[in-house]
Amino acid sequence: MQQTEFWTHCIHSLKIKQALALLLVVDSHGSSPGKAGAKMAIAADGTRFGTIGGGQVEYDLSAQVHALIQQPESCSRLFCVQHNGSGQVCGGSQAVLYYPCTLADLAVLQDIQEAYVQKQARQLVLSPQGMIVKTLTAEVPQFYFSDTADVGWVYQERIGRVKTAYIIGGGHVGLALSQILSLLDFDIIVIDERSGLKILQDNAYARQKIIASYADINHYVGAGVEAYVFIMTHSHQTDQQVLVELFNKPFAYLGILGSKRKIKVLQRNLAATINREDWLSIHAPIGLAINSQTPMEIAMSISAEVINVINKKRETS
Repeated sequence: MQQTEFWTHCIHSLKIKQALALLLVVDSHGSSPGKAGAKMAIAADGTRFGTIGGGQVEYDLSAQVHALIQQPESCSRLFCVQHNGSGQVCGGSQAVLYYPCTLADLAVLQDIQEAYVQKQARQLVLSPQGMIVKTLTAEVPQFYFSDTADVGWVYQERIGRVKTAYIIGGGHVGLALSQILSLLDFDIIVIDERSGLKILQDNAYARQKIIASYADINHYVGAGVEAYVFIMTHSHQTDQQVLVELFNKPFAYLGILGSKRKIKVLQRNLAATINREDWLSIHAPIGLAINSQTPMEIAMSISAEVINVINKKRETS
């Protein structure tokens, strides 16, 4: 579910139905089904959008929230859920924030949506005093939650910054990868130097499709902590050309498609350019080893590897 889609739904529901409840997972430990940042919106008529992990916990909390939102002057509150009873076998715990929105919150919801549309990093802050969006003045954690006796609870989430997938090569695997990553909240840019490529023309999942020489790849691929780069051009030579241009830039993820034999050839060809330490930061060959064969299977193996990278980074941040 894309963040822009979620917040657009919230804005629309609030305008039409005048009342809306947000359920946000603000903290989690162990094997809880919903991790920090998971969200669900519940309208006064019971309409739901999004998820906080599913299962019995989501069902029970949804019922409680539907009752709460009917009450005048309903205020925000925290639900602390243990997943070791009532048929729950996952283990772990999660804190879920109930926040009732009124028309007074409409401007804030629009600010959140605009941050994602414009890809501008902001900080969403929720507390018993309300919900605000702040300009970032420094790098902050993706999620932060605190609940102390003297200060009370506060939840902060970095918003607006979007994960960008640069898929270099508009072939069948590039198309399949675009489809999967579009479901994982990525902004997708596909780059190919071949004009008139029908597979690329048919790619409805990419926000941007660029025809450009791979010699100019640096002009089209932006580095940074939210940049994910997938090299899968139509030949070994162009893969090598692109890799030489990009390997020494800071990315969240850089991978290259191919067999183990192909990677060894590239390592030999580029021994004077890319050292062994540099190769350790390159996912080569790209994707998890699941014996994938078809373009969609290959795309799934790549996406699974990317999810693993993202979640490991999240655990250490």
